[in-house]
Amino acid sequence: MRGVGLDTIASRIRDASDVFLFTHEFADGDALGSMVALTLYLEAMGKSVHAFVPGKVQSVYQFLATDELLNTMSAGQATARIDAADVTCLSVDAADVDRLGEWKSLFLSGVERLVIDHHDTNAGFGEVFAVDGSASSCCEILFELFNLIDPRLIDARIASALYTGLIADTGSFQYANTKALSLVHGAQLIELGASPDEISRSIYESKPYGSLRLMAASVAASRLMYGGQVVVSYVTRNMLADSGALDEDTEGITDELRCIVGTKAVVLFKEASDGSVKVSLRGKYGFDVKRIATTFGGGGHLLAAGCTIRSELGEAEVRILAELDRYLGPSRI
Repeated sequence: MRGVGLDTIASRIRDASDVFLFTHEFADGDALGSMVALTLYLEAMGKSVHAFVPGKVQSVYQFLATDELLNTMSAGQATARIDAADVTCLSVDAADVDRLGEWKSLFLSGVERLVIDHHDTNAGFGEVFAVDGSASSCCEILFELFNLIDPRLIDARIASALYTGLIADTGSFQYANTKALSLVHGAQLIELGASPDEISRSIYESKPYGSLRLMAASVAASRLMYGGQVVVSYVTRNMLADSGALDEDTEGITDELRCIVGTKAVVLFKEASDGSVKVSLRGKYGFDVKRIATTFGGGGHLLAAGCTIRSELGEAEVRILAELDRYLGPSRI
């Protein structure tokens, strides 16, 4: 654990009465599970809580009541509230402050700014931060925090949100970040009311049709490089329009591509609506993709990382492949 211990975070939370929660853009299962779990837990503590998620929330996570609990206050209302009250701002699962998207300035306006995260690349952008790069997920850190504050407040809804983040970031306990303690925590959350079959069905068997069409198009556009060690693919604005998918429907494409035998890395280039290119990187067999992402100002984990390159897609690909050349040699065949 870098920064402060969870006991310090717990003390700050106990002292707070008005809390704003934040997470990263393109929020995944761990980010949304963390936000929902924190919202419910802090409300159970008697706090006034509002949660802010950049962009649109993925529809597959609506079973967590994301529509009911997240983004319930407008930017204008939130600014007025933070100007009139002592609001504690807490960021979860965001590796740096820029990933808070349109809510960044609101986070920075808090009377106190706390950060809880599990990304090694997080340098600690709050006055008080706790970063545990060994944790499988942010939800696993929150489970420890909740048990430290008051385990009696963890009900079935909170357990379900935490379990969602845990399986999302461990690939249902398949990835290398799965530790023995992760399985123990998963079992404890089930005992507290999380339903593995319902949660898995909601996440993996409730995708919009457009997202499957988009995945098919991206797989068809993929190509093997570096002697089959790397698979590269794309999601363009035209592909999104043709498939009827949304930006948030790209989750899962890298997981499908990383199934290809013999590959060490997956690189997915996604054209964003603002003209930039989002690059998602996944590694296998210990191939460090974080070192590539950090070269371009991104971050993440050893086997799962990402960055944003402000250029056209072709230029972004040239720059990423040049970096891959350093580790895999100049032959891209």
